[in-house]
Amino acid sequence: MYFNIRLASVGLIMLVLVGTGCSTEFTSSLTAEEATDQLVFDVGTQVTVRPTVMGVGGMIVGWLGADSEEREVVLTQWTPGEGAGLSWSITTQVETDESIAARQAHETTYAEMPIGEEIPDAPDVKYVDVVQEGTVSTKALGDGTKLLMPDMWTEGGAGEVEETLIWLSRAQYDELSSTRKTTLSFGLFDESLAKVEEVGGKLQGYIDQIVSIFDDKDATVTEGEDVEEEIVETDGADLTTVEASGDWGTYSLSIDGIRTTVRTIEAENSFGSVTVLASPENPIVLEVQLTPLAQGNLEVLTPGGFVEGFAGYEVSAITTK
Repeated sequence: MYFNIRLASVGLIMLVLVGTGCSTEFTSSLTAEEATDQLVFDVGTQVTVRPTVMGVGGMIVGWLGADSEEREVVLTQWTPGEGAGLSWSITTQVETDESIAARQAHETTYAEMPIGEEIPDAPDVKYVDVVQEGTVSTKALGDGTKLLMPDMWTEGGAGEVEETLIWLSRAQYDELSSTRKTTLSFGLFDESLAKVEEVGGKLQGYIDQIVSIFDDKDATVTEGEDVEEEIVETDGADLTTVEASGDWGTYSLSIDGIRTTVRTIEAENSFGSVTVLASPENPIVLEVQLTPLAQGNLEVLTPGGFVEGFAGYEVSAITTK
């Protein structure tokens, strides 16, 4: 039994869509299969990755108190089915110390002004760009089995790692496309040591409560509230096995400034789900949605741990030229 968190994402997605304007981005006329075939990576290709919560990215991630800055990734090495190297950067706007001091002084000075007296305008808030950056490479795109989530990339020169970064290996892709199953670790802890039978019922109960928030206006979730446990049926298979849907999926993103739909393979297990570009030459993982089990810590099964427990990422844009 796998936990599908996509239904619970619907409410968050609707919150994001309400009040949003129309996009002026052009839309590709290519079919998903054609667009996938024409998407070719090379040295210099840029990939924009942004964090998500329950599969929803953008402003809502910041509203939930998580880091929402996009990560700009540039390929520095690229050999399909063998290896890749990349550089990455995150630019964050941080208020300057002088701006903070001026704003606080204004608030203190005019906090108790009598009614009717004119209060000067507050000073403009001033920001400075703070850049985090690093490099990392891998030679595991032939037969690797473990992802390295972008949040786990270290600043500076990380050197060569044994993980496949944000790609499936060629062996994983071939197995997944031909049998609908493959071994995949999300790289956050050793999933093979987890006892899903002991925690699965609690996770499902918590997800059911999240869904009920959007289905039942009287439903509430209380910090620390116990949820009824139930035993999860398992077939004894390796817990690191992900299973794909029987149909091709689709995924929309910006490619060279044009809104484009590509063909994908969608697969999941109890730890999370992945959306993979349906290309043996470039099986980039376009989207990851984790469940709290992927953290190896059930303390995230509370509203306070919501963001961490259902974290993930999505590729929002690719620039090839």
